[in-house]
Amino acid sequence: MNDHQINDEKADRLLRENKQQEHIRDYSDPEKHYVRRDIWAPAASSRLQKLTGADRRLKYFTLCAEKAIDVHYFGIHNLIEENDGRGYPSVAFCECFPDQYENIAANLGRTRGFLSKFEDLVLNRETDESKSFYSELPFDVYNLDFTGVCFPRGDSPFSNTLAAIVALIEELAKEKHRGGFEMFLTFRAKRSEENEEAINELRRNLRDNRNQYAWYDQAFQKKYGSEGQLLQSRYHEFLLCALPKLIGRFGKQAGFRVSCPYSLYYARPNNQNPDYYIISFVLSLLLVRS
Repeated sequence: MNDHQINDEKADRLLRENKQQEHIRDYSDPEKHYVRRDIWAPAASSRLQKLTGADRRLKYFTLCAEKAIDVHYFGIHNLIEENDGRGYPSVAFCECFPDQYENIAANLGRTRGFLSKFEDLVLNRETDESKSFYSELPFDVYNLDFTGVCFPRGDSPFSNTLAAIVALIEELAKEKHRGGFEMFLTFRAKRSEENEEAINELRRNLRDNRNQYAWYDQAFQKKYGSEGQLLQSRYHEFLLCALPKLIGRFGKQAGFRVSCPYSLYYARPNNQNPDYYIISFVLSLLLVRS
């Protein structure tokens, strides 16, 4: 084994360890449980009420952590089907690290899993995992709980993450998913890690929205001033304004009516001196194109 291989293995191990540490903290603290209880559960319950069939439960796709707290919580509240503690037949999860995948699989029992990055699962359609994923579509709720930023500096402005989200929305339009679906989206907001070209594109898109809708421009100016002021002083709030609108625009182009019933942010690692913020929002999509 050469030095390059050793360094690659070391970097991969450190990435896994850091991800595991973040999962332990970020998925089990009070802020995350607030999101689970007061954002995700009400949105999932609203979607469940729109389904037909007295015994129907949500088909739920999630990027869960090792403990899969969201899955267990939804099971306790009868939002998803549970097989007497042996698994969740209406649930599927995705995880790219084999050790993490095995831990989740052991925790959830007989529950469908995909050993892949979400981006690869959606975009690399020739792989066996991807083909299997597409055969499972559609789900009623997609919980895309990313631990990183949406626009990494080393990626193109139209990042793989955004490309995968848009590709999934476009695929669901082809599926004629007329009943609609909920998409939960969570990202890290840390400008030092993000692609500046992508940020500028978000700023232009936000400015276009303000120019198009006078009522929105007035409300925006009253609350934030200009998008430049918001971008410089409260980047996390800038993302929470701009990102749902951007993804919503792609949803509209695919033929969906898109609303954003929930959005919030919270500081990491603490409120006094945060290193970064977590932004989380829900998009509700209903196919309106014939």
